[in-house]
Amino acid sequence: MACPTLYKTHQARLQAAREKCHRHYQKFRESILAKRRQSRKEKKSQGSEPSDDEDEPIETLHDCIATVKYAKDDFMAYVKLHPTANGDKSIFERAITRLEDFLDQANCGLDGILQMCGVSDEWRAADGVCRFMREMIGMIKDILLCLVEGGDGELSIAFMGNELWYQEYKFPV
Repeated sequence: MACPTLYKTHQARLQAAREKCHRHYQKFRESILAKRRQSRKEKKSQGSEPSDDEDEPIETLHDCIATVKYAKDDFMAYVKLHPTANGDKSIFERAITRLEDFLDQANCGLDGILQMCGVSDEWRAADGVCRFMREMIGMIKDILLCLVEGGDGELSIAFMGNELWYQEYKFPV
C-alpha cells in the first residue's frame, strides 16, 4: 500500500522542502562555514586573494539575495560603460576579468541561497541572473576571439554576416 499524501498542494510541498533545507543548514551550519573557511584558505595559499566581501560568511537569505542583486547591478553598470580607446584588445580582456569577478560574487550569493533554501523560487531567480551574466561574458569572449583570430577585418566580416553570438541572442524582455 502506498504512503498517504503528506502535502495537498505544490506550494505546501515547496514550503516543506525549504523548511527541511533550512533545518539542515541550521544543524550543520558550523561545519558548512568551516568548509568555506578552509576553501578560502586554500585559495589564498594558491595566490588568489579573496576580496573584502569574502571575509565574512553570508548568514541570512536576505544577505544572499542582496549579494546577487548588488553583483548584478555592478555588472550591468560596468557593461554600460563605454571604453575610451578604440581598437585595443586589452579592453575586452580587462572587461572579461572584471565581469568574472562580479559573477563570482553573484555565485557566492547563489550558493548561499541553495544551502539555506534548496532549489526554490529565490534560487531559480538568482540562477537566472547568474546564467545571464555567464552568457554576457561568453558574448564578449566571442568578440575577443574574432579579434584575436583575424583582427579588425575578421570582426567586421563576422559582424556583417551576423555570425557573432550577441547578434543571434534573444535578450529577455
